[in-house]
Amino acid sequence: MLEVKDFYKPERAFLVGVFLKGENKDSYEYSIQELVQLSKTAGIEVVEIFIQALEKPDSATHIGSGKLKEILGKIQPNDITTLIFNDNLSSSQAKNIAKQTSCNIVDRTELILDIFARHAKTHESHLQVELAQLEYSYSKLRNLWQHFSRIAGGVGVRGPGEKQIEIDRRIVRKRITILKEKLEQIKKSTEIKRKKRSSQLSICLVGYTNAGKSTLFNLLTKESIYTADELFATLDSTTRTFNIGLKKDLILTDTIGFIEKLPPSLIQSFYSTLYEVRAADLLIHVVDINNPDFRKHIDTVNFILKDIGAFDNELLLVFNKCDEFNSVHDKFIKKDLSNIYCDCVFISAKTGENIHKLKDKISEFLDKGKILKKIIVPDNLTKLIAFIHEHTDVQKVKHNKKNKVYEFEVLVDKKIDKNIQEQLDKTTLLNYISL
Repeated sequence: MLEVKDFYKPERAFLVGVFLKGENKDSYEYSIQELVQLSKTAGIEVVEIFIQALEKPDSATHIGSGKLKEILGKIQPNDITTLIFNDNLSSSQAKNIAKQTSCNIVDRTELILDIFARHAKTHESHLQVELAQLEYSYSKLRNLWQHFSRIAGGVGVRGPGEKQIEIDRRIVRKRITILKEKLEQIKKSTEIKRKKRSSQLSICLVGYTNAGKSTLFNLLTKESIYTADELFATLDSTTRTFNIGLKKDLILTDTIGFIEKLPPSLIQSFYSTLYEVRAADLLIHVVDINNPDFRKHIDTVNFILKDIGAFDNELLLVFNKCDEFNSVHDKFIKKDLSNIYCDCVFISAKTGENIHKLKDKISEFLDKGKILKKIIVPDNLTKLIAFIHEHTDVQKVKHNKKNKVYEFEVLVDKKIDKNIQEQLDKTTLLNYISL
């Protein structure tokens, strides 16, 4: 009789990559190690890694017949069920490899999508992952039916999109349309909710996956959202209020982590999450300073921010996990980074180290966006007057009894100023209509 643990035997996999002529060796090795991390996050047991150096990928098998033959000879002795490729494969390449090896063939994008499928918790994230899965696989469907039909929920086809495996292209197109319509409704709802809090300043945490964003979010907001030392531990954006000692609360949003070669279909599907990034008054870019490739991570995040239209937002760079970064050599790196990024902050979200400095820096950044302005308000608009006192730094105020108005001189954020002007314009319009 089988023990219970045998039913949960993890997939055993070989990782396969092609090192192209002209590629940077260090960058490629990091990409492979990241693939190892992704595989482990997906619950896969990595048995061996195969790298083939080529001038260009083989059109039939990506890695060439010789390397494929070498891999084939080790599949059965090692009880391998899955081959995971560090690159994206064409439908014909996946079909050819599957035919020769009888293994589940997964490329890098499919692996990332599988992790997202595993970690999706809310209705919205389930829809987003399913849409991304279907859009990515749609162009491959014609040649991959035979390949997919042999897989019983393996990596790359797990989750919300799993039931779509044996349906035809027409139904897939219809399903994609339905998912987009549902997500469009969520998008509209998200924008309505955001407009309701438009008078509050919003801050968004961004960064490479596993940089410690959620840990920092929990520390600042005193929340307890899920955190783990793994890639893409959280998918759904979470928004809470928090205070750094100012007159009013701020809005803080935690977002999904970015990664190199993040699938475009995911970026498009996770609109509501990334909408918070684009609309934020300040982005806090969290960086794991202990990761040897943190500079590459910074570049990757900046590239994605540019891609989604958020690169011009105010941005504060925060180097996290500094409690483990205290050697003499580390101190020289910190000094060098301080010269390159003059406004950066070094913290530990885990221990709370230098969080007060982060709060001070946030306050400085928000003050940069304030303008000195005179505002005249009819003295009967008591709610607006209270709003001005609550949401601006009042420098002077004078009550002109003759004209029945309050004359304010305030330091005000541009967003708050716009809100005040809208309220004044609305009052003017209502008075005009009532005449």
